[in-house]
Amino acid sequence: MKKGCQEMVLTPGYNKRKNVFVTLFWPKKYGFVWNTFEKRRSREFKLHLSNVLQHAKRHGAKRVILFMDHAPCHKAKNVRRFIRRHEVLRSRLLPKRAPQLNPTEWIVNRPLKSVVCSNRSYKSMDEVDRNTTHFLRHHRTNLRA
Repeated sequence: MKKGCQEMVLTPGYNKRKNVFVTLFWPKKYGFVWNTFEKRRSREFKLHLSNVLQHAKRHGAKRVILFMDHAPCHKAKNVRRFIRRHEVLRSRLLPKRAPQLNPTEWIVNRPLKSVVCSNRSYKSMDEVDRNTTHFLRHHRTNLRA
């Protein structure tokens, strides 16, 4: 921009965003599961957990231990009920305000934010969704190596 002149940058606002739920599997060869949603609620988190269960079943996992942060959608009553109902799932809460203990934060979330979100301007939310999907597909293959 020219000095003394500021251009208006259009943004979709706080309510229009893409929320991505990511679950890493160990060992790494099982990759990770992700889902994008318009909202970040317990309903969407349960849909993501259903996909995690299907992925675990396909790969023959007998137990899935979920290490979760303290997001409200992770601690909702209906989510706790869902986890209790499925014997394969076990949940453990990470300490509050400790993102350094969450491997998903370092392996997926931070690279995703730096590549797709930071200092980028998109014309539509569909373009954000496409770039997020492209990054996660590419990152999944790199993670397995």
